[in-house]
Amino acid sequence: MNRKILIMGGSYFIGKSIAETFSQFGDDVYVLNRGSRPLHDSRIKELVCDREDQEQLKKILNDHHFEVVIDVSATNKKHLQYLIESLHTDRLASFIFISSSAVYDVENLSIPYKVSDPLGENSYWGDYGTNKIEAETYLKTQLTNSQIIILRPPYVYGENNYAQRESFIFDHLVHHQPIIIPNQGDTLLQFIYTHDLAKICLDLSLKKLDHLSIYNVGNKKPLSIKEWILCLSEVAKREPIFKEFDYLKHGYKIRDFFPFHDYDNVLEINIDFDETLFIEGAQIAFDWYQKTPIEFKKNVRKNEEEIINKYF
Repeated sequence: MNRKILIMGGSYFIGKSIAETFSQFGDDVYVLNRGSRPLHDSRIKELVCDREDQEQLKKILNDHHFEVVIDVSATNKKHLQYLIESLHTDRLASFIFISSSAVYDVENLSIPYKVSDPLGENSYWGDYGTNKIEAETYLKTQLTNSQIIILRPPYVYGENNYAQRESFIFDHLVHHQPIIIPNQGDTLLQFIYTHDLAKICLDLSLKKLDHLSIYNVGNKKPLSIKEWILCLSEVAKREPIFKEFDYLKHGYKIRDFFPFHDYDNVLEINIDFDETLFIEGAQIAFDWYQKTPIEFKKNVRKNEEEIINKYF
């Protein structure tokens, strides 16, 4: 008998990959979201609801009993609380929560950050990280008869990525525009391909695990900023034009002109999985970029122009 699966936030990027993966496996997949994007997949059923409206959430979930729930869109404790209080849990075998590497207090830790490391405020991520910590803390006390799985990915990449990261660089490469990077460009970034994360969710949902299991999930090898851009330039078949910039000296923040925070975001990975080579995932991301219109952030474009004109 096919399992009944609920994915919270399953219409785009990570959630879309997870929905496709479970559906291809043969599960009966439902996604719950606000219905702002069409699904384009007749195999997947959509429940339209604002998850922050608890009354509406309870009403729409009242007639459903799920074996597996994967929560991609929860960003705080309230999101999880409303959902869990609205679920029938009598058949629930696994609850998978997509958390984040932003839960690590990186200023007081050394890389790679371990699952056993204490959690704390991450100054680069602010409320996003502390809200994820509160959500994890709440979840750990719930669902005593189900297995809880918490996944902490670093940066997720791939097709349908609404965060303007690889697409931001592709756009500069294709249009022969200079790419402003922090001095040296040796900050370490760690990634995981969106379908690898989806496959991990599927594989774990099929296993008998402890009541609580927490995993850092990402590629084993991090990339420096320059290495990352060079990989993207290889699939785009364009040479990057690097402009190294001492942004602190001139009173800028790195996010004024670049899509990542300037710290080594490197996890100790405590799960084995078949890792997609970064160059292969990047090629798929580039193919998606080429056929997808993207409106890039105007303030970042303005900052770039200002920096180039003033300092180069």
